[in-house]
Amino acid sequence: MSNFSRYYLQQMGITLWQCHKPQQFPHLASQAEKIALPKHCQILIVANDKLAPHNQFINQILRTLQLELSQSHIITEEELKYYYQTPEWIWTIGCKQSELAAKKQLASPHLDVLLHSAQAKKQLWQQIVSYM
Repeated sequence: MSNFSRYYLQQMGITLWQCHKPQQFPHLASQAEKIALPKHCQILIVANDKLAPHNQFINQILRTLQLELSQSHIITEEELKYYYQTPEWIWTIGCKQSELAAKKQLASPHLDVLLHSAQAKKQLWQQIVSYM
């Protein structure tokens, strides 16, 4: 919560409480602490390493999905826990399936494996075709 918000609540006479053991109340996790996806995001790309957004292979897959690079948002697996919105597509690269329940989900091995394995490319292609 920002300092301005705290001040505003204080001026209204609202007492702020802070939980010292939040792990005991996992069902009360506040979305205020989480991040909304950018408005332009149609596909969330989750990878175990930070990917270069201008990777040629990623651009080819996006074009196949009829999406532009500007409609994508690339994050690491660690950053995923900070997001609460679900885009239309989620593509996990080299990490476990996303907790977010997107309408369309793709899963592939690490990008290095994907680039050099015809079998991995075939499996990714089969996933894409199943949504078309």
